[in-house]
Formats: sequence, C-alpha cells, structure tokens
Amino acid sequence: MDFNILRQVLQNELLDMKINHYDKGTSGTLGLAEKYLSNLEYCSSKRVEKASIEMIYRNKPFGFLHGQSPSTNTTKAIRTANNKLKTEKILADGNINTTRSTIFEMEEYEKAKSMVNESKHLMVIKPYNLNAGRGITLNVDPTNFDFAWKQALKAYEKTTQKFKVLIQPMLPGIETRMLIVEGHFNSAILRVPSNIIGDGKLSIKELIDEKNNIRRVNPHLKLLPIKISETLEYNLELNGNNLHTVPEKNELIFLHFSSNISLGGDSYEVSHLINDSMKKLAEKSVAAISGLSTAGVDILFRSFHDEEPAVLEINPGANLRMHHYPWKGTPKSPVHDLIDSMLSSYKSGLK
Repeated sequence: MDFNILRQVLQNELLDMKINHYDKGTSGTLGLAEKYLSNLEYCSSKRVEKASIEMIYRNKPFGFLHGQSPSTNTTKAIRTANNKLKTEKILADGNINTTRSTIFEMEEYEKAKSMVNESKHLMVIKPYNLNAGRGITLNVDPTNFDFAWKQALKAYEKTTQKFKVLIQPMLPGIETRMLIVEGHFNSAILRVPSNIIGDGKLSIKELIDEKNNIRRVNPHLKLLPIKISETLEYNLELNGNNLHTVPEKNELIFLHFSSNISLGGDSYEVSHLINDSMKKLAEKSVAAISGLSTAGVDILFRSFHDEEPAVLEINPGANLRMHHYPWKGTPKSPVHDLIDSMLSSYKSGLK
C-alpha cells in the first residue's frame, strides 16, 4: 500500500463524498438473497444449513449459495483459488502481473528472517490460511521482522490451523477489490486502511470513538468497528503519535497499514473511476481458474488509469454484502445480480 498515492486519491477524488446513510439493512449475504428471492415471481428459498440456502424457482432448485460462494463455483476451483501459490502460478502462466510469494513454516523462522534481511524491498508478512486481515504486517524490513512474525503467531493462537506465513515483496500502489459476478465485472470497492481525520480538538482515541458511532448506522460496517490493539498503537508510535495525540484540523492519520475492512477500514465504491482495462483484467483473472465464475479480485494500481496493475489474490468467498453498503459511493447489488444471472441461466436451460 503506497500511502502517498492513497492520500492523493482520497484528496482528489473521495474525501468530499458524503458518508452513506441507510434506513435499515438486511443481515448477512444469505439474508439479502432470501429477501430478494421472496420478492421474485415464483421464487423462494430454503435454508439447507446455517450457512447455505437453496434457491428455488417454481418449486425446483436452480442453485445454492454457500456462505458467499454460489454453486456455480466448483469445489475444485474454490480449492485452487484458496491456494495462493497455485493461483500465482496460474496467473503468471496467463501473463497476468501478480505477486511472487514464499511460504514459511514455524521452524523456518531463521530462513524467513534471512530472506527479509537480504531483500532490497520492503516485504509483506501474512498468515497463509487466515482471513479478515488477521496477523498481516506491511512494510516489513529487518528492523520490524520479529514484530511481524509475532503478530502472525498471535493470529494463529485461537485457531486450529497450522502456522504458515506468506512473505512477498511490497508492490507500489493502492488496493481495490474488484467483484466478478458470473464472469462479468460487477463492482469495485477501494478499501482504505482504518483512519481518522483530526478536528484540532479531539484526541485520536476520541476520534476513533466518534467514527465508530457513525459506523454503527451502516448495516455492514457496524459489525467491524475500529478496535484499539497492540498493532494500532504500534502503528501510531511509528509516526510519533499515541491515543492521546490531538491531530490538527483536517489531518488524516492512518491507524493501520493493512486495508482490510475488518480492521475498521473504509469502503469506497469506485466502479465509476476504474478504467475498462482493469475491469477486463479482473474478469480474465477469474476466468483463468477453471470452474470459477464469481469471486473477488484484489488488484493493486498506481492510479485509476493504470495500464499495468497487479493482481494480489483471488477470493472465491469474497464478501458480497459489503458492496451493498459502502461507506461512501453508490451502493451496488451483487447478491441480486448473482441471483438474476443464475436464474436466467436456469430458465434458458428449460427452453
């Protein structure tokens, strides 16, 4: 994440946008799907299990939604996309610019440290098989490698997963989640790392509390407040700040380096700013994995007109609901669009 580019994009394009307000929201992606199906003629749904629904047309199933992933995604495709190294190879073989990662296990600490020490680039260290931004550290160099490794270790403490970290060079640019629904570009969310804007009066801690109060009226973001953590306080200290610092009026302070919404980041819907070549790149990336039709593609670019962006990863379980309730920007409706596409395909097969 290049914060100079991000600041420029925010100041030039996004900060003046109004924060979205929602009268009410529907709980979860499955809830959105159930509500939409109930309003479609001859359609209904049935809970198969807690995280899955069967979608029904004229008393016959036309598809399933398992969590965030539709039945049009094959099990093999999901497994492939979740294997970051295999995905990188598939993308590279398809001449798609992507990351070059290395995986290290617990006993390879010294080997991983040597790699970072010898690198001429800043690195990213993140848990190989965890989600929601847990344990990720950006801008890793020899001075903070131990901190980054410990953050990954801590992220694994409450899981049954075997410790593995993925280390990759930091690429220049800012990250956006491009959502592909049934093979076609649907929407784009610029995920901005957790931040506050000073008013010259309140402390960082008070500004965090104030922003969390605003997030509580967003049906999606209310579940993802900015949390005070060791990592957040460490990030503040890097720039000579702490929770009691009073930022100047309009001073933008980032609390995390990772852009995950789950860490209290902001979601900006930016489909109208994304150039066509990046939209096609996202579609091509999903198509590169046989059997995958709906997924999120995380793309890093230097500007909205970048002709040489890089694909960071493909997420077959990308959160669809967040595109319905962005922090700023025009809300999209990928859950509805997904159902419409699957239903249309089913009806075509009946003819």
